[in-house]
Amino acid sequence: ALLVSPAFAQNTSTALNGQLQWGDVVSTMNVVSRNGAQGATAAATSAGNAISGANLSGDLNARSEQVMSGAAFAIATVDAGNVGATAVISSAQGNTAQAQTEVGNVHLIASQTSDGGDVLARAQATVANSQTLSTGSTAAANNIATGADHGDLSARLTQDAFNSSYAITDVDACCTGTTVAGSSSAANIYGSESTTSTVDARYTQTSAGAESRATTDVYQYRAYDITAASTAAANSATINNEWGYASIRGRQTSSTDVTADARVTVGTWSGTAVASAYGVGNTTLATNIGSDMVVDISQMNTGGVDANARFAGSSSDGGEVLVSSTAVGNAFTGYVCSQCGDAALSGTVSQTNGGSIASTGAITTNRAGMIVGSASAIGNSSTFITTQRSN
Repeated sequence: ALLVSPAFAQNTSTALNGQLQWGDVVSTMNVVSRNGAQGATAAATSAGNAISGANLSGDLNARSEQVMSGAAFAIATVDAGNVGATAVISSAQGNTAQAQTEVGNVHLIASQTSDGGDVLARAQATVANSQTLSTGSTAAANNIATGADHGDLSARLTQDAFNSSYAITDVDACCTGTTVAGSSSAANIYGSESTTSTVDARYTQTSAGAESRATTDVYQYRAYDITAASTAAANSATINNEWGYASIRGRQTSSTDVTADARVTVGTWSGTAVASAYGVGNTTLATNIGSDMVVDISQMNTGGVDANARFAGSSSDGGEVLVSSTAVGNAFTGYVCSQCGDAALSGTVSQTNGGSIASTGAITTNRAGMIVGSASAIGNSSTFITTQRSN
């Protein structure tokens, strides 16, 4: 179901939404081009419940409840010979909601529950030769986005996921100029962007599904610049504000196993080759520019977190290879920057990790120039940063 509710009146708009999806939602796009195409693009998008509300010149008061009890699959593939540019994109979500205002306040009360089948996004590219190749998959059981421009933002959010999320990206190619491949999977996502705004954001995220997995696998005979990146999380929240006081209260609980896997196998390459994997149980990033911010964050992770990044190949001209693998149980980063005067970051962060955390990386190469490898496994990570801009 899809409900779009724009409002343009110079007053307060009110939106009430209730959505229940029992069945599965499936989208599939398969593009086949044997030879000579200038470009080949395949895109697949699936969402069980979706709502978007905006008031471009006033206030928005919204209340939403979404329940997804089916599975969500999005599968996009390109099978091509020689092609100029190749793009493959897949996105699968159980519940998605968005609320924003310009020159007005937004007040949102929302709940999302995903308790049915799995969420799966798959993007696959099989090509002979391509000047550029871009392939990406994103999967989320629940996703909420809020925004305010010159208006206050108030959010009361609850997200519960009891299913698994999978994002899978596969590339099998002969020769490319540039290859960029990525995958991103999460059970619950909350993102917010605001400017000239006072923010009061409160969210509770619970992930109790079996797994959140992101996998990116690139196999090529020849490449110039090549990148494979995977990001997997159970609960994720990102709140960015400018020019206004911000109060952030988050409760994140996960028993979901998280896996991020990125692999690059190439015969020969030039330029830069990158394999990056980042897995995290619970993560919150909160930033504020120009004003104070107070945080109250509690994170509990009992699921395992595994990150694995691998590269194998030979360079024809001393190319660089970078491999990074990071696994974290709970992560918090708070950042405040003052344009002039003082701006403070204060509050409390409580983190408890009971899951196993593992990070592995491997590089096998010949005739490379610079080789950089990094593997990090962290149970709990909390970072507070304050800076002052120079004129």
